[in-house]
Amino acid sequence: MNPHPFIILITGFLILLWAYASFSKLFDMKQFNHALMIQVFPRWFGKILLYTLPLSEIVLIILLLIPQTRLIGMYASMFMMALFTLYVGGAVFHIYDRHPCACGGLFGRLGWHKHFKVNIMLTLIALAGVILMEL
Repeated sequence: MNPHPFIILITGFLILLWAYASFSKLFDMKQFNHALMIQVFPRWFGKILLYTLPLSEIVLIILLLIPQTRLIGMYASMFMMALFTLYVGGAVFHIYDRHPCACGGLFGRLGWHKHFKVNIMLTLIALAGVILMEL
């Protein structure tokens, strides 16, 4: 059975998102490390994320590329985006004692409120992929 055209569109979009996210981190590890070290979580956690986050994003790309694992990739994308959205929401709603620095690249220029809205939309796009694949 051929996948729904929206599934192909969502899959492609998520692959591009995770490719941008992972490769921008890998190509500027020094900047990514600096950004992690000034976040609100403990430094030891940032050191773990330095390698596990880009690797996780690459794994998501692979899961989304393979038709047999695409649904797992959609669920994982939705989960990751929901986590990122909650984290950014913490900055927007002043949950943290201090504001963490913004992400690099395109998201760094958005500001926290726009970043939060974009993350909500990306989470909903991944949710739509899950729903369409589960139908």
